Amino acid sequence: MREKTHDQERAAYTQQIIQKEKQLDKLREEKQAVERLLYQLEDDFRRGYQSLRMLNDENARDMQTDFFQAQQRSDDQERRFRQQVQDAQEQFSFVFKKEILQADDECEEMYKKKR
Repeated sequence: MREKTHDQERAAYTQQIIQKEKQLDKLREEKQAVERLLYQLEDDFRRGYQSLRMLNDENARDMQTDFFQAQQRSDDQERRFRQQVQDAQEQFSFVFKKEILQADDECEEMYKKKR
């Protein structure tokens, strides 16, 4: 009787471990997807601002002072956007790392209980 109960507990822990590992896999997949999106966003910003610089360069021939001010505004805006993307990446990494570590710890605890 006691062995049957122990086997049932082990089976329950095995099921919980499987669920937790699936959760970890999903978290890792979501992390990779968000990382790709953030990278793409950063690349889009870079290309957009590069195009803006080219346009500003073309306009520079006409109005040197206005061009300089417009370029400064564009550069400042680009720095702010890049900083926001970098901050989002850092926050995202922190949150996912925390979630993954917590799920790993829970999984490890279930392995210990299973034994």
